[in-house]
Amino acid sequence: MGREYWAMAVALLVSTFAPAALARPDAPPTVRLKVSVFNDAMVAQPVLKAAQERAEAVLREAGISLTWLDCGTPGRWRPELGCRDLAFPTHLSVRLVAGRRGVSEDTFGQSYLNERGEGNYANVYVAQLSSCKALDLINEGELLGYVVVHELGHLLLGKDSHSSVGLMRAKWEVEELRRAARGNLSFTKSETERMQARYWSAAARAQSGLARYAASGK
Repeated sequence: MGREYWAMAVALLVSTFAPAALARPDAPPTVRLKVSVFNDAMVAQPVLKAAQERAEAVLREAGISLTWLDCGTPGRWRPELGCRDLAFPTHLSVRLVAGRRGVSEDTFGQSYLNERGEGNYANVYVAQLSSCKALDLINEGELLGYVVVHELGHLLLGKDSHSSVGLMRAKWEVEELRRAARGNLSFTKSETERMQARYWSAAARAQSGLARYAASGK
């Protein structure tokens, strides 16, 4: 199983498969993405809510409608939400991990991809995030939202999805953090187009597979 790792530089300078109609008739259908969020780290609800709102805003800008499933905390999981019914590319998951889990202090997330560059789950390491110097520039909820979106970006973009600029940059420097604090760190146009194309291609393959299975009578 391949992994996409990413780390954030914190040195501070001295200074579901169902197209929906949109307002414009010529606009492409909206990508509908469901994400199960497992709060192992017991992140406080106000922080989690801020992260959800930021993630929804960033993905909306990329033409992706996010349904965020708050799947609960250890001992208080919410099975009625269908949080474990994962299916690439329409239903992905993010686990907010407690503890450091053997990764470096500047590694905030990992996404897991198979040999085809497809995967539906990622980890976010809350201990590293909540103690980083980046919080001098951006609040924890906003930062968590951007980290979650970065990991979802890896799952939606596939292999070799780090960029030299912007949200998918492997190491966020002060400029990225300042843009994040202003709420304007986002996917590039080419990343958005690539995510859209991969989503519809994978969804079509999944739909075709279901049709063949139904036709077989099994």
